[in-house]
Amino acid sequence: MPLGTDDYREGAMLRLFDAQVLRDGQAWIGAMYLAGRAAEAVLRGLLWCEGREQEIGHDLRDLVKRVRSLSTLADRDRIDLDRLEDDVNELAAIWRNDLRYTGSKRFDRMLKESKRFWRIGGKPVKGDPEKANALSVLEACERIVSVGEPLCQRYRKG
Repeated sequence: MPLGTDDYREGAMLRLFDAQVLRDGQAWIGAMYLAGRAAEAVLRGLLWCEGREQEIGHDLRDLVKRVRSLSTLADRDRIDLDRLEDDVNELAAIWRNDLRYTGSKRFDRMLKESKRFWRIGGKPVKGDPEKANALSVLEACERIVSVGEPLCQRYRKG
């Protein structure tokens, strides 16, 4: 049985909760991974608003583009998507589907390569770079889900 909008919406809420539990336990990489899955789920839920079962990857920026192309969205909801795009870009800067296999050493290398080991959004990182990035990503994901979840409810088809 294929997933629908409600499944993705509920999954997004549950994965965000799981990410928050991991954050509270200072499991930074796991928290980022599950937060990204929450954002991905809510975006996929929005795609289902037009009954689109699509075989697509895990590129969050591509998912936002696909959601923007939905003909059912009202203009006021497109404004919400504009705000959401900055958060998706924040998340996509470091989130990858294979993050679930990544340890601290590899993640630190990834942060250094992306320059996020030292700076996030133009601001210097103070303290633990993993923690700083996890908190930034979780905040972005919380906003993504808080925008996307009501849209899923408004436009859902099952």
